[in-house]
Amino acid sequence: MASEAATVFRHGWIYLVANIVNRAAGLLLLPLYTKVLTPTEFGIYGLIVVFCDLLAVMLMIGLNNAFTVVYFEYAEEPARRRVVSTCVLALSGAMLVLLALCWPIGVGLSWALFGEAGEARVIAIALGSIALTTVFELALAYYRVKKRSVLCLGISVAKAVALISLNALFLLTLEWHVEGIFLANAVAFAILGLTLGAVILAENGLGFSGAVLRRVVTLGLPYMPQSLLDITNNVVARWLLNVMLTTAAVGLFTFGLRLAQILFMFLTASFLQIWSVRRLEAQHEGEDRGQADLVFHLFLTLLTAAALGMALTTPEILWLIASPDYAPVLPCMPLLVLSFVLHGARMQPEVALMKAKRMAVLPWISAASLAVGTAMAVVMVTAWGLVGAALANLGRELFQIAVTEIVRRRLCPDEIPLDPMRLAAIVVPAAAVYVVGWHLFADAVDPAFTAAKVVLAAGFVAMAVFGPGLGREGRAALLKLMGGLARRAQSAA
Repeated sequence: MASEAATVFRHGWIYLVANIVNRAAGLLLLPLYTKVLTPTEFGIYGLIVVFCDLLAVMLMIGLNNAFTVVYFEYAEEPARRRVVSTCVLALSGAMLVLLALCWPIGVGLSWALFGEAGEARVIAIALGSIALTTVFELALAYYRVKKRSVLCLGISVAKAVALISLNALFLLTLEWHVEGIFLANAVAFAILGLTLGAVILAENGLGFSGAVLRRVVTLGLPYMPQSLLDITNNVVARWLLNVMLTTAAVGLFTFGLRLAQILFMFLTASFLQIWSVRRLEAQHEGEDRGQADLVFHLFLTLLTAAALGMALTTPEILWLIASPDYAPVLPCMPLLVLSFVLHGARMQPEVALMKAKRMAVLPWISAASLAVGTAMAVVMVTAWGLVGAALANLGRELFQIAVTEIVRRRLCPDEIPLDPMRLAAIVVPAAAVYVVGWHLFADAVDPAFTAAKVVLAAGFVAMAVFGPGLGREGRAALLKLMGGLARRAQSAA
């Protein structure tokens, strides 16, 4: 049996490339959005997106996560095919229902958000794109459980090409602005999602099982309130900024989150795709706890290094991709990237709870985090405006990771623990390096300064690997792992 680490790395790097390509469209399009859209228009876009995300979660009912769990509950291939076809058919029906309701919901949301029906058409298009996206996401979940990582990469390339081409057409040529963004998404996912759904049904047949659907819904429902509550935290922050400050402030905060979210899209999501599958498979195969712990520690080191690099080079990023109107987001960025580092660390106890089938506790944790996060947002936005919203976001993430790990230790104590000292051994040096970098370079944009920032980030990686967090045994295991990967690469060549 292949080692835990080798399996994660073998598929994980392909998923990493797939996610880079998959998310490259969003990254490449962000400069287009910030050049074409004013902060106020970007705020309108951000408000619509976050409310559409709420409806998307209700439509999916945690189906992707539940699908993975239920799929691996069956050992026989015919039963697994029935799980796949049941989920595709059920989600397709839900998609059609939402498409039928796009216009009336769009009118209602437009009045609720903007006090008029002028944005109803844009919201309806956005809802349609969300409905079509759900089938596409389920298709990717299916190919991940089948470990068809190369195919996931091909699908990601097709998605990126479609989104970039359509956004360029609608925003630059036709000048449709916010409406063009959502229309590009709708067309791209209509083509990709419906095609992939049809291919998967052709592979697995049209079998449908009410028992399987009930099982998926039973396991998925706990994810729905959790996801709804997590997204509601973003809704609250943006709504408070819109009410207490301006829609332009919403646009700035949304832009900062989009930049910081690159860490999740390119690193955390890629790692989680294979990490969660391997942890579930370990129920049947057995797992090497030492290697699993080492792999997660290395992931956190890589995530923190990327976050540090982003925080240090934010002035350069803003200079490259955004108009000067977006400069007020600069002081928020170190707080936002740190939030996504903690979010990545929280995946360990959450996957442990999923593996132990104790997901019902997650909505309660999210509800408590929403209450705490909302209270902090009210106080901090009032006191510090845009920076206060970023501080509240960080405070909520700190609270949520602490509570999740405490609950995990109580409900499934045999799972791999999240060691706060090892996490601190990664995060604290990174914070110290950032403070040094800011003291030396501030917000100046200069090639020599940029090179020095890269050196600082590399110095942090050295501290994280050779410092107390990884430990002697961890470093020995890392060297052994790297040697094994090098030998496999040579033999493959």
